[in-house]
Parts: sequence; C-alpha cells; structure tokens
Amino acid sequence: MFAFVNSLKFRILGGVFLVFSLAMAMVLYGVWIYQREKLVEQAVSNARQTGMVIDAGLRSSMVLNDRAASMETINKMLQLDNFKRINILNLEGRIIMSNDPAQVGRLLEREKYPGCMICHKPGEEAAETTVVMEDDQGQFLRSVTPIRNEPACYGCHLVENENVGVLLIDFSLARVNALIADFAWRIILIGSIVFFLGAILLHYLITRFFTKPLDALLLGFSRVGRGDFSYWVEVDCGGELAEMADSFNIMSRAIGRYVNEVRDGRDEIERHCDIVEALSQSIEKKELREAVVSLLYRLFDAKTVSFAMPMENRNGFFEVVNIGSGDQRHYHFFYDVSSGPLPPATALSIEDLEALTDGRYKEPEVRDGEGKLLIPLYQKNMPLGLVSVQKDEQESFSASEKKIIPVVAHHISIAFTNAQLYAMAVTDSLTSLYTKRYFLQKLDELESAFQEGGEGFWVLFFDLDHFKEVNDRYGHQVGDQVLTRVAELILLNIRHGDVACRYGGEEFVVLLQGDDLRAAQGVAERIRISVEKYIFTVDGIPSFSRTISVGLAGFPVHGETAERVVSAADGALYRAKARGRNRVEIWEPSGAGAVPENGESGSSGRKL
Repeated sequence: MFAFVNSLKFRILGGVFLVFSLAMAMVLYGVWIYQREKLVEQAVSNARQTGMVIDAGLRSSMVLNDRAASMETINKMLQLDNFKRINILNLEGRIIMSNDPAQVGRLLEREKYPGCMICHKPGEEAAETTVVMEDDQGQFLRSVTPIRNEPACYGCHLVENENVGVLLIDFSLARVNALIADFAWRIILIGSIVFFLGAILLHYLITRFFTKPLDALLLGFSRVGRGDFSYWVEVDCGGELAEMADSFNIMSRAIGRYVNEVRDGRDEIERHCDIVEALSQSIEKKELREAVVSLLYRLFDAKTVSFAMPMENRNGFFEVVNIGSGDQRHYHFFYDVSSGPLPPATALSIEDLEALTDGRYKEPEVRDGEGKLLIPLYQKNMPLGLVSVQKDEQESFSASEKKIIPVVAHHISIAFTNAQLYAMAVTDSLTSLYTKRYFLQKLDELESAFQEGGEGFWVLFFDLDHFKEVNDRYGHQVGDQVLTRVAELILLNIRHGDVACRYGGEEFVVLLQGDDLRAAQGVAERIRISVEKYIFTVDGIPSFSRTISVGLAGFPVHGETAERVVSAADGALYRAKARGRNRVEIWEPSGAGAVPENGESGSSGRKL
C-alpha cells in the first residue's frame, strides 16, 4: 500500500483528480450561484409587477376613501401562495392599513427601523426597491412601492406632496428557496455522477496512455539492468512514449551487442590466460598431456577428451591419456593399432590415428555433425600427437569456440615442441627412458617433498642377467634392440607417475611414489615376470629369452637420505644376483657385507 501511494501513477492520478475536482466544484458552484441569482431576480421582478398591480387595484378604492374595499382587495391578494403580508404606510411612516390588525398604527421610523434603513440610508433619497429580509419565520422578499400623488388624490392630500404613502408587500421566499435547494441537490448529484464517470474515464486514459507505457518502460529498464538485453518493450499508445519505447529497444539492443562484444573479448582474454597458465605448469610431456586434456575438457565443455602420442621406435604404438564426464580422472594406457578398436570411452578411432601417421591431418578439424574436434600436432612434419575433443552428438561448437581453436592448437604445439626438446635432453636416445641425470634430479625433488610433509618413495634397480653374452654372441646392435624391448616392458608395467630411467649399460632404475611396500613389490614382480616370459625375436638370429634381477629399497624405511636409499637398492640388487638372479630382493641391513659373485659389480661400484 505504501509503495502504491508513493508511485508515480498515484501521484499523477491524485493530482489530476484534485484539479478535476476543484474545476468541477468551481463550475457547479458558479452554476448554482448564477441560477440562484436568476431565481431571486425573477422573484424581485415578479414582486415589483405584483406591487404595481396591487397599487393599481387599491388606488380606486383609496380615491373613494373606501377602507373596507381596500382591505377586501388586500385580503384577496393574500390568498395567493407567495404573499405573506401587505402594509400601507402614510408619509410619517405609520401603518394605516394591514392585513395584520396588530400592525395597524405602528410607526416605522426610517432611521431606526432596520427594514427602513435598507432604503433610507443617511444622506440619500429613498427609491423604489425590492429587498430580501429575514425574520423569525424565515426569509421573505419585501417590495417597497411609493404611492404617487395624483390629481385624483388632491382632495385628501396636499398637492405639493410627491407621494401620499408607501405600499409594503412581503413575499415569502419559501418556494424560491425550495427551488434553489432542489437545484443545489440536483447539481451535487449530477456533479458527483459526472465526477465519478470522469474519474473512471480519466483513470483509464492515464493508465492506457501514460502509466501503463511508463510501467512497461520501467520493467524494461529493470530487465536490462539485470542483464537481459533481449527484452523488448511493447508500447501501443502512440506518441512520444511509443517513440521513447522504440528508442529504448534500439538502445538496449546496442548495449547488449556492446556488452556481448566486451564479454566475448574478456572471455577470449581469460581463455588465452587459461591456455598459457595451463600449458606453462610443466615442461614434461607426461604432465603436459594431462594439462592439455584438462584444459580442453574445461574450455570446450566437452564430454570426452583424448590425447594420443606415438611411441618412439615403435610403429603403430601410442600412449593415450583420456578424461570423460562420467569420471574426470586421467586414464593412461598404451595402444597398438593392430590390437583392434580403441576403448569406447575414448574420443579417438583407429582411422584418426592412421590419418595422423599418414600426415592427412594438417590443420584442426571441426566435425559439427559429430560434435567432434581434432587437433593434430606436428614438429617438422613429424607427428607429435593427436587431440580429440568430443561433445554430445546433438551439440556443436560455437562461433567463439571455433575462434579459439587455432590459438589453442598453436599454444599446444609450442608447448609440446618445447617439451620434446626438453625430453631429448633428459631421455636416453636408445630406450626413450629418462637419463641418470633426470633420475638424480627427481630423487632430490622427492626427498624435498617428503621434508615438506609428502610421501616417501621406493627405488627399484634392474639389471639384465648375462647381458654380456648377448653382445658377445649377437653383437651390440642386437643388444641395443634387447635394451629397447626391456625398456618398453618396464614402461608397460609401471604406474602413471612412476619414473623409469636408464641408469647405464644394461641397468635400469624406477622411482615409485608412495609408502606401500606391497605395491612396490608388485611392480617389481610384474616387470621381472614380463621380461622372463618375453621372447626376443630379431631378424637373422634364433629367438631367445632373458631374465632380470631386481633390488628394492624405500625412503625413509631403508635410509634417512636419498643417497643411502639408492645404495641400499643397489645392495639388494647385488643380493638378487648372488642368490641366483631372476628374482626381487628387498634391502636388509644384515646383507650389506655380501661379496658379489663372478666379478660382477656390487654396491661399492655405484656412486651418486
């Protein structure tokens, strides 16, 4: 209620109703006053005419000095409705004849009697007039008619007198007042009806042509103020308000376009920042692949994102990382194109990988009908990888998303080019495993992380059994192929996040994050068994097999520093060799003084 009272509509209607009410009241009051005066004037005119008629009727009886005839005339006149009293005064002001016997003989002094002072004002001559007077019975109209002195009257009155008396006739104003009151009530009734109908019409007109359009404009301002620039104000009143609504709609559309441009520019800048920030988190290919799929998953609101990178020295083998809306964790696996279709949860197909290998994908490709985006990565015409972004089939990539695709592809290509250069510096060219230098660097990082509250780690040393025989019998080229196959077997059996390195010669080392001894033993056993079961097939020579020995030590379980843990793992590897090879040994301090067999290097032969 308070809000309505303070509203513009209420104030406009209130102000217009007030002005309208005052105007109506003034008009009705003016009409009432005018009609009242006209009725009084008519009554005065009738009184004067009646006075002249009575004067003429009395004059004949008065000339004959017939008082009885005069009284009879007076009484007949009084039978009419409007007459109240008839008095005849002589020149001294004394009533000589009256229909009221009590009035006869009464002296009306012109300068004292209120009724006479109306006509006889001091210093002025009296004139024939008609006045409205009031007594205890109400208002009445008094007609004052001088009785002129004529020759017929000279017998009784002096010739020099202009008048011989005064005829006072009192007319009742009851009928006139009743007419005036009836007229006033009619005016009030008609005025009220006109005011009510006018108020309704005025309310409709103001609402229809003013407040309703203003309310529509106000709602439009409110909606636009909340960011709904598509809201359209409908005003059908015509005139300036309709022009204002059209201008408002044009303005809101222009503002909406400008805001969208600013928002798109801001979003584009934010996307650029997200891209740069995400791709600058790491220079290692393994972590960078996860960063890319997470970035594209978020950037394109995707259902699934898959990233496949070809494995070096293995045609048709790919390392794949995948993320999906059902489970937003990163899943890593190795894939051989000869093994059949890819898992259905991935956004890639065999045809996609073959097209990458053949060089058929040169630029990012958007397939709107499938809701799919493919981004090939190359370095000097060599395929680095293929990224696939999959939306729901009924969805398509928006114009702003398509606009950002070349930018994303460019930044990803640069990031992986740098990662490739870094990988060349920290990986072994033969096996594609990390180098000893990288192993030592990662070891320091894990030790520092533990000091800051992180987990411990395990060191696994591997050494191929009787590898010297391979080189001596088949040559070093075959030996290199054996080392490459063993490195692949190690990669296939470790977890994502574990670090596999070539320590030197036929020796390998793996860093396992976490404190779980059983998990570390499980990884070591899987690698040992996979090497034991693998048949090495090299062109031109008979197939053969080899075994591997493993030494295992944990930080801080087996050493308070990383250097001591590495020495402990090396000692465990020596024990595995001493106890028959093709086995996994966990470091035990009691075996630190064992002597290596057959002249093979023990723990004393490894230095950090």
